Amino acid sequence: MGKIQILHVIGGGEIGGAEELVLALMHLLDKDKYEPHLVCLCPGPFVQVAQEQEFKASTILMRHRLDVSTIAPLQEYIRTNRINIVHTHGVRANLVARIAAKKEKLPVVTTVHSVLRYDYDTWYKAAFARCITMMTNHHTDKFIAISRAIADEIKTMQVPDEKIAIIHNGLDTSKFTQPRDPDEMKKELGIEPGLPVVTMIARLHPVKGHEYFLQAARKIVDTGLKAEFLIVGEGFERPKLEKKVRELGLQNKVKMPGYYSPVEDIYALSDLVCVPSLMEGLGMVILEAMYFNVPVVASEVGGIPEIVEHRVNGLLVKPRDYQTLANEIMNVLIDSDLARFLCKNGQATVNNFTRQKMACQVENIYEELIAK
Repeated sequence: MGKIQILHVIGGGEIGGAEELVLALMHLLDKDKYEPHLVCLCPGPFVQVAQEQEFKASTILMRHRLDVSTIAPLQEYIRTNRINIVHTHGVRANLVARIAAKKEKLPVVTTVHSVLRYDYDTWYKAAFARCITMMTNHHTDKFIAISRAIADEIKTMQVPDEKIAIIHNGLDTSKFTQPRDPDEMKKELGIEPGLPVVTMIARLHPVKGHEYFLQAARKIVDTGLKAEFLIVGEGFERPKLEKKVRELGLQNKVKMPGYYSPVEDIYALSDLVCVPSLMEGLGMVILEAMYFNVPVVASEVGGIPEIVEHRVNGLLVKPRDYQTLANEIMNVLIDSDLARFLCKNGQATVNNFTRQKMACQVENIYEELIAK
């Protein structure tokens, strides 16, 4: 028997956590056993990134969220490339790729990366996406949840326990290079030298809780503690957040440089990373911060408590509680012993979340389905 052909199907209109996970899987699967393919359903940079890394990647465009005319070309791709397993990621892929796979009598794996109600700006859009997803759930043979919190969400969509496997995302440390000199970076970003830097790294989306980060920053500044605040990321919330910075009088304290790569430069200049999200499937930024020896203060939501143990390897606060968020940030900035303690335990935590472990667990699912 030749290599097992795995087809990943995803929207691919942006490069976020789901896309990075797909790319990691394509790299890490046993190359003697598996050959990965990628089909993106939206125009965007992801397909090009995969092609540049010499993967078989192409685009089959969905003109809108319900464009089921995409099913036929997906079937053609499956037949032409002799695909053995279809692995879907996201609402669009779940709608069309699951159906295409079942028409070709193939097993389907679905990774669920997030809780849908937090992915949309209105409740009715989220409800519609959930309805569309549930319509084809019966076509999936195995669901992969990236955390226990996501597994609980899948169960609410009438999926039996035996169809769900929890596989935590792993941190790909091989992608990191040597960070630039922090003082040089601070100068470039306009950060006052000698002051602690409190950083938030996330796309500019309401679910990430930037508003509460800014409220906490205002509270910290009001105490007289001198610090700088850095928001790294891009998104449609930028105008609203820039307005909030002005309203809070934080123009001289908050820097918003947008998307920045390589991100290791940001961790190198940060004294603390804040993750005030309203929901996180798992929270890869937390693992990255731990890897770079930066203490973390995060919301006690979603999969975050599966990484962070309060006052052991990080600090947890209730979502939206910006006063407690401010207090805990100040505790870390003021107490260097606490910061060192959290960092030491954080670095040990990272060893439990490797990409190799994740890929091995996914391979086990593929082998189970092929055997059936």
